[in-house]
Amino acid sequence: MNIPIKKSCFYSAVIIILSQLSISLFTRNFQLSVAVIFLSAMTFLIQDFPLIPVTVLSAVGVCSLRMLLAWIVTDTTAPISRYFPEMTFYLCYGFLLYIYVKNITSWKSSGKSFFRKLTQRKDIDTTAFSEYPNRNHTLLVLTVIDYVANFLELLVRLDISAFHIRLQTGIFLTAFFRSCVVWLILTLFEKYRMLLLKKEHEERYQRLVLLISKLNGEMVWMQKNTLLIEETMNHSYKLYQELTEADVPAELSTSALATARDIHEIKKEYLLIMRGISEALNEEVEQDGMYLEEIFTLLKTSMFTLADSMDKTLNFKFICKTNFYTSKHYELLSIFRNLLINALEAAQEQTVTLMISIFSQDEAVIFKITDDGPGIPVEYKDEIFNTGFSTKINFETGEVSRGIGLGLVKDLVEKRLGGSIELASVPGNTTFTVSIPKNQIEVIKS
Repeated sequence: MNIPIKKSCFYSAVIIILSQLSISLFTRNFQLSVAVIFLSAMTFLIQDFPLIPVTVLSAVGVCSLRMLLAWIVTDTTAPISRYFPEMTFYLCYGFLLYIYVKNITSWKSSGKSFFRKLTQRKDIDTTAFSEYPNRNHTLLVLTVIDYVANFLELLVRLDISAFHIRLQTGIFLTAFFRSCVVWLILTLFEKYRMLLLKKEHEERYQRLVLLISKLNGEMVWMQKNTLLIEETMNHSYKLYQELTEADVPAELSTSALATARDIHEIKKEYLLIMRGISEALNEEVEQDGMYLEEIFTLLKTSMFTLADSMDKTLNFKFICKTNFYTSKHYELLSIFRNLLINALEAAQEQTVTLMISIFSQDEAVIFKITDDGPGIPVEYKDEIFNTGFSTKINFETGEVSRGIGLGLVKDLVEKRLGGSIELASVPGNTTFTVSIPKNQIEVIKS
């Protein structure tokens, strides 16, 4: 057996020090310390805690330290028999606790193994077994262990007098109190662990929602491209027919026909990819929705993360005068994420201010997205929604943006949601106003 010596010595040293925080009870030499609380708590909280080595080292160390302190204070050497009962307590407590922990481990292993055999599935989730035993069961067992160890120490010290009802009541109450402290520590750590897990799951869910919104936006772009592929294929086939009727070498018409066939094959593969992505997205999209405030809170978080990566300081203002549940959250995320990213990337100053205001007007929901960037030149205002148009060029790499962001926004707003989008821009103030019929995005929850 590989014994972690350094870990065992460290934990033992802590227990030996804590053993000095004690009170005398019943007899002058019978002392109750908080060290046992630390030993129990660490056994349950630390995986592969070296319980037996720590128990043995602690028992010897506590006894030796108290002998040394007594010699320093009284300048006399007391017989070891005076401190031996304390060793009895620690050894008894540690070994009983070890038996209990071992039985838990065996139960978990046999329970998982039996459950897997019963279901004939090796991938079955058996995490539910990790909840055994519950903390109430642990409280009861720790009380019994503490009581037995204290009783054994008293028996060694006082012989038959240890059976006195007052002593028995005292060590039972002491055992119960210390076990309650351990129970409280374990409960607090469990609550903290669940809080961390909840936070991790929320962050993972937020990343998943943003990812799906991106894929959803790309699907809109891909669907638009299918029309372009179809038109290109038709033009190629029409060119083949014209070349066949014209007095040109046969190789040209054959080449045009081959091009039409190739485009047709590309179209088939493209549609298969789209169908696969669409089916996966539809399964996810149909399952849930979000409130407007949740959507923009999620966007706010992602924008701060993006701003940090760009070494920019972001001031984000959000005014929501109407809030309702919508199943079009992925479309809305795609729309406003593209608008916000464009504003953040176009900003030339170190500090960027973005403001979103939402309110109802007649039967529509109005979204205003405003930034304090350099503005959009007048000559570009009629072109920015055209697919492929972009003013974003990386002069270091020569890379040009795809130029599909605002084109995608326009398609989502007008074709998917039946709304409209308008632009007003001057240097220092650019506002996109998105108007969407309320009945297109609002879901009445039953």
